Amino acid sequence: MSERARVTSGDSEPLPDGYTVRPYRRQDREGLLSLYQDVLSERLTDRWFEWKYEANPYADDVHVFVAEFDGRIVGAAGFWHLDLSTGDRTMRVIQSCDGAVRSDHRRRGIYTNLFEAGLGYYADAGIEFVFDFPNELTKATFEKHGWRLVEEREAHYRLQRPAAVVGDRLDGPGAGVVRKGAELVARGYHAAKSRRRSAPTGIDVERTDGVPPATLASVYRRDVPDRFHLVRDETFYRWRFDNPHWDYTTYVGRYEGTPLAAIVTGTRTIDGANVTRLTDVVPLSSDSSAGRKRALAAALESVLEANADAALVVAPSGVLPSSLRSRYGFHSNQRFPLSRFTTPTAHGVYLLSAIGSEGDADGEEWRVDGKRLTDPDSWRITFAEYDTG
Repeated sequence: MSERARVTSGDSEPLPDGYTVRPYRRQDREGLLSLYQDVLSERLTDRWFEWKYEANPYADDVHVFVAEFDGRIVGAAGFWHLDLSTGDRTMRVIQSCDGAVRSDHRRRGIYTNLFEAGLGYYADAGIEFVFDFPNELTKATFEKHGWRLVEEREAHYRLQRPAAVVGDRLDGPGAGVVRKGAELVARGYHAAKSRRRSAPTGIDVERTDGVPPATLASVYRRDVPDRFHLVRDETFYRWRFDNPHWDYTTYVGRYEGTPLAAIVTGTRTIDGANVTRLTDVVPLSSDSSAGRKRALAAALESVLEANADAALVVAPSGVLPSSLRSRYGFHSNQRFPLSRFTTPTAHGVYLLSAIGSEGDADGEEWRVDGKRLTDPDSWRITFAEYDTG
């Protein structure tokens, strides 16, 4: 990556003396990973870095900007290269991620300068927009630079061990009894749901450890949505699901041998509880044909049977029919009681030509191929679009 970087807003804070913001160099690897492990997570290892940045098939180099002080990497901001379909064409986009500054170097404008350097670089490179899912700490910085909210992303939880969601927020005398009672209620609820539904007939479900890229890409191509989403070709599936932080399994619903629908699950332990995500679902349409809905229902039945011991099974919004979510006991995290115990994920965008402006997010410049970037209905995404999933 070129050493060229420019600042995109006249409101940026000047760097204090002794600090340098520049693109990542190969010799920065050890220092960058030390920063990430100290500030973000010990899980961010060599293997993770190799997958996320070095093996990214959409990038020609490692796209991270670093802040250096006295020969040490003290801050960083990552930028994930991806291929996005608008429904009409494929375009290269960026997802900002992995921002970190050491605690003794904060409140000096370091992250702001890192972020601006990245936005300036990609604007000069012809990238039209950036999309991301920031946490509350980075969201405030992003909003200063023209970031626009698309929506607070809804997720749907199937609680199999409610204590995993409640955690320590339920405390005091009798809390243990309440947690145990909630788990028994959840078991009874899901058992009753199971008795009332019948398994789809005529559909065979094939389970595969990992992902079968050719099969998943073929199912995706059967019904490509006319909305913003990451292109799901074989290259995408081979790389995206090599993330070492999750164990992936694929369930393909077939009718007379033809794959009609598929679910890729990702499972890992979070805060001592096994959590299974429906990381990707294809086709990317909640209003598919009756045959595909039956195949999807059969695949979901197999997913839940295989993950009966998981504390939570989490589904994205927009790709599973609401009737199917209800039938299998999924509930929105935007409604009581889950809204009290979960934090929604913000989905936002930057139009690089409008960074730093106060322009109207409904203006024509915020439309790409006729679709408004800030309209939730313009997007069709799953957890596969998240850099952390």
